[in-house]
Amino acid sequence: MSRQMPDFFDGVELVPLCVTIKMSEAGRIESALDSEGIDYTFEITPAVRRSILSIIFGSAKKGVMFLVPEEKYGLCRTILEKEDLSHLFILD
Repeated sequence: MSRQMPDFFDGVELVPLCVTIKMSEAGRIESALDSEGIDYTFEITPAVRRSILSIIFGSAKKGVMFLVPEEKYGLCRTILEKEDLSHLFILD
């Protein structure tokens, strides 16, 4: 399975997994989840990069937030950790 529309998950509890503003990272996340057969969806959301410039100028960008079924959350974290993407996790 792979990326799904949000209504595919009707009645399923979705939890936020990670967020990125970089399309290259979004592609890596999709590839990692796809290769493991994980169903997921995403939302476009405001995101702030943690940098001195964002603190000074307050620049928010659009980011991609990936959401996964709650029961797959731990597995998805493990998958992304193996891909060195753990810095994008929303919850620790």
